[in-house]
Amino acid sequence: MRKQSKLAWIFEVVGLFVILLVVVNARMDEINDVLFTGSHKTLVSTDSVTFNDPNATPPPDENALVWPILTLDEMQSNRQYAIVNDDNLLSAAYPSKEVEFGTIEGTRMLFLAEQLPYLEAMLKDLRDAGFSVYVAGAFRTYSYQEKLFNSKASQIAVGMNPPVTDYLDPRYQEAVAEARTITAFPGSSEHQLGLAVDLMDRDYGGRMDYSRMNKEFFAYLDSICAKYGFIKRYPSNKLLITGWDEPYHYRYVGEKAATFIMENGLCYEEFYAHYDPDFEL
Repeated sequence: MRKQSKLAWIFEVVGLFVILLVVVNARMDEINDVLFTGSHKTLVSTDSVTFNDPNATPPPDENALVWPILTLDEMQSNRQYAIVNDDNLLSAAYPSKEVEFGTIEGTRMLFLAEQLPYLEAMLKDLRDAGFSVYVAGAFRTYSYQEKLFNSKASQIAVGMNPPVTDYLDPRYQEAVAEARTITAFPGSSEHQLGLAVDLMDRDYGGRMDYSRMNKEFFAYLDSICAKYGFIKRYPSNKLLITGWDEPYHYRYVGEKAATFIMENGLCYEEFYAHYDPDFEL
């Protein structure tokens, strides 16, 4: 009897250990599920160890694709191929006085004059398809972006506990770091390039919440934009590469590049990296 009792005790201990192991693993799964924030406080669930976006499309096999024939010199000298982000800033002096702009029809907003006809044609296509079009943003100067950024950083600083009202306070840099996840740092905005627009089906009063916007509008826009040389620049599933979740932001890169990018589900960083061996994703 004593031998049977001891054996039963061993089985009981082993059973409790297995149950404990299952509970611990479940808790670890919960802990590893974290949130990353991008533009406008967009939250994306991701794995805390690998930082893989579960919604991201897998990168295409480069060897299976026929990439557009472009040289690195073309990519770096032609404005339409310029890469603009936190690591590749535009000068405060851009654009020079020689750069010509045109006004987008029905607005007071500016776009590079040479590429404006392509934008106008795309907007007309949308209207002919029965959609209303609202241009929420286009060209911005460096100084305007600087004001937007400083205003956001100051707003965050004042909201800290205790409030920070002196920009020389070391804690102000914490506000600056947070502001960089919400508003583009001066020089890092494609709007300064003059080749980007924020498009939607109506005015949302400054609340740039993509989930509230007309999905049919964007489905149609995504199907035609490459024909006019535009790409969806910051798709949600590329947040961890681009740093921004702005599915309403479209950028002109020319029909050849745009067609390849849209057909293969790339973001512009992935496209640019193919031609520049020193560019890091």
